[in-house]
Order: sequence, then C-alpha cells, then structure tokens
Amino acid sequence: MSVRPWLPKRQFLSRIGNVVNDWLTPVEYLPYIDALLGDIDLDPCSTHLANDQFLRAKQIYTLKEDGLNTEIPWTGTTYLFPPTYGRCSFNKERGTWRWGLRGGGPLCKAPSAIWFNRLEKEWKMRNIREALFFSTNHETMRTNLSIWNYPVCIPEKRCNLIHGKTLTTIAGPFTWGYFVYLPRAELGFNQADKFIEIFSHLGKVIY
Repeated sequence: MSVRPWLPKRQFLSRIGNVVNDWLTPVEYLPYIDALLGDIDLDPCSTHLANDQFLRAKQIYTLKEDGLNTEIPWTGTTYLFPPTYGRCSFNKERGTWRWGLRGGGPLCKAPSAIWFNRLEKEWKMRNIREALFFSTNHETMRTNLSIWNYPVCIPEKRCNLIHGKTLTTIAGPFTWGYFVYLPRAELGFNQADKFIEIFSHLGKVIY
C-alpha cells in the first residue's frame, strides 16, 4: 500500500495489526521502573524479544501462554503494559476474555481495563507483592475508577513507544500514557513515598 503524501507517516506506523508487533514501554522509562521495582518477577503480557531486549523479567507470559486467562496465579513483583489496540470481549461458554482488532459488541472493553482488573485481583489476594501498571488507554482512567485508589503518575511528555517488531520509535510520539502503582502492604502509611519520589521526575503524581 502506498503512503498518501498528505497523511503523516506516524498515522500508518501507529496502526498495529498483531499483538506480537504491539508497542513496548519507552526505553527512557526503564530506569524509573528499575529504581522502583528492582528485579521483576513477572511480566504477564510480553514477548521473548521484548523481554530479552528491555525489561528482563524472570518470568513472562506471551500470547501463546495467554497471561490474561491463565488459571495460574500471578506472583511476585509484577510489571504490566497491556495491549494498546483493539477490544476485549467475554466468552461465557469458555469463561475467558479474548481480544482483537475489532470490538465484540456493546459489552466489550479496552484491553487495559480487563488486564488491570486481573492485576488488582492478584494484588488484593496478596499473590503479587508489588506491581506497576502502565497504559496508553485513556478510557480506562474513566471506566476503571478503582485506579484512583492508588498513586497515579501522568508523565509531562508524550511517551516514545517502541515498536514491538522493529524495535524502533517514531520521531514525534503520538500519545501519552500513565503509571499506576500497587504498593507493598508492609510499608503501611508510607506506601506511596518511594513511587512519588521516583516518578515525580517524570510528571505529576496524583494520590
């Protein structure tokens, strides 16, 4: 397909046709993530290429393992960046969620909303000690109000996402993102202090 000259190149690059090629966490955020979480035990939504090159979690779930629907509990320190595209719909017969490029009806939801629900559930069950959630889906901030029970950082600059297949970035970032921190319970009243100290260098922390 030829690129029409009157349309910006990033409009084409921002279209993701397969979850394997989906966007990855901006590399400039990695030092902040490392400073907060240290060694990451689990990334439940990743690829082997992305993990080897960037995050290096001890365990990952890829599209094949289906981290969203796995019956195995998520455990340990967890980092999660859900799919950025498409919609999730619930299959009542299978009791599982599936996502794709197009929605599955009026009850379908953004992937970030469904993945955050699973993350929060595992954290509340204390399977996860500590977690950091990153998303570029702004709808989830409105529909998942429980997000606002936790510290939220909205970076001042647009996020320079990495293309999951080519490992390249776009010169002009096309969207902005946000972080949600699910803290360690043993920190008591000081749960958010470390997150605020580290991530306030990126942008406003709301808590």
